[in-house]
Amino acid sequence: MVTLVPSRYLAFGDSTYRHRSGRPVRAVYHTASARALLLDPSIVDVLRGTAPQQRLDTATLDRLAQLGLLVPAGTDEAGAVIAASRAAVRDARQRQFVVMPTAYCNMGCDYCGQEHRRGAGVEPGRHRDALVERAERAMAGGRYDAVHVRWFGGEPLMGYAVLRALSARFIADASRHGVAYSAKLVTNGALLDARKLRALHLDCRVTQIEVTIDGPPEQHEASRPLKSGQRSYARIVAAIAGTLSDPDLAGLSFSVRTNVGVHNAGLAREFAAGMAAAGLAHSRVSFYPAPIHSWGNDVSDVALDRAEQARVELDWYAAYVEAGLTCALLPAATRPVVCTAVTAHSEVVAPDGRVYSCTEQPLVPGFTEQHVGTLTELDPGAPRPAGAFDGWYDTIERDRTGCGSCPLLPVCGGACPKLWGEGKRPCPPLKTNLVQRLDLFARSTGLAPAA
Repeated sequence: MVTLVPSRYLAFGDSTYRHRSGRPVRAVYHTASARALLLDPSIVDVLRGTAPQQRLDTATLDRLAQLGLLVPAGTDEAGAVIAASRAAVRDARQRQFVVMPTAYCNMGCDYCGQEHRRGAGVEPGRHRDALVERAERAMAGGRYDAVHVRWFGGEPLMGYAVLRALSARFIADASRHGVAYSAKLVTNGALLDARKLRALHLDCRVTQIEVTIDGPPEQHEASRPLKSGQRSYARIVAAIAGTLSDPDLAGLSFSVRTNVGVHNAGLAREFAAGMAAAGLAHSRVSFYPAPIHSWGNDVSDVALDRAEQARVELDWYAAYVEAGLTCALLPAATRPVVCTAVTAHSEVVAPDGRVYSCTEQPLVPGFTEQHVGTLTELDPGAPRPAGAFDGWYDTIERDRTGCGSCPLLPVCGGACPKLWGEGKRPCPPLKTNLVQRLDLFARSTGLAPAA
């Protein structure tokens, strides 16, 4: 008979809640499957190892084993997670290009680690043609079923004409070779308007747009000032809201990020209420807070310490829930490939034609020389050359960072190989506040604490 033991990838909420059926339940999260469950306390006691398995019937034990909450004794769960990550990298059927059409940004955010300059866009002629050829070779080779482009910056909409021209060529090549094509835009949002949004979605196949709004209007304008002296908050919010009422743009979704630091940590409820009042409490608009971190620059005056990050993040998620905004209180999917930097199937194309493995290298002083090649010199039919972090899963397997023994590994993936390499711990606030996030999840479903 196989001896079953609780998975190492379980987390438990602290509180007991009353289910609508009247029975008590506790929140449980299984990071290996990114699944949240509401379970009877007697089951939770067994999973926590505080009660014998004999208290549960065979059918319940079998079901827990099917869900992966109980595993055979001796199972190398961490090894399985790392093996799945290696397989995801090795067997990827999608090629990703992170394209920076310009080195300039129209904002002057104090915490930004990039150095922006005019010019040095993806140049007409050799650089642009070489990029299109790399993408076209990926489409034609039979190795990939899909190509995804993430437009990044600087501010990519400062290179809007380049973005449109390249998109037209990418889409035509994808159609000719029978390969799926999709795109995402990461933007500060200040240049968005109804006309651009229609073109981005209908002509350029952009299906996701990530926009940063750093709090209520006055705080956002102070934190993310336009170099022109104009204001951006109202324009960004109006552009998103207008999209939601356009039936032609029903396939376009938004993610609203807030970079959280000492300047806006206490403004969660005011911000969330403002978003709801503007009509952004919608299933196609999701929200998340991101703690300010260093890209090699000094952010000590604005960044929160690790304990404060965890506490403040809970405040922001609670505010989202209270205002009826869409957010992911818990990771909804595992993260077998942590980022572009760990796979040769992804590459970052800088405005000057240099190719990098990591998005936090181009335009960042001290890291711009860490490119792996240039568009005009690389073999257009080959994946990008090896980057500094392609051996990331070997690093995790040797547990040099502690990630291999961390219960968050399946949904975190190690967070940021670059920061680990710089001696900075990039562990997310979730590592500290997961228990509280579980209880917030339970309350968000409408459950009340049991008396």
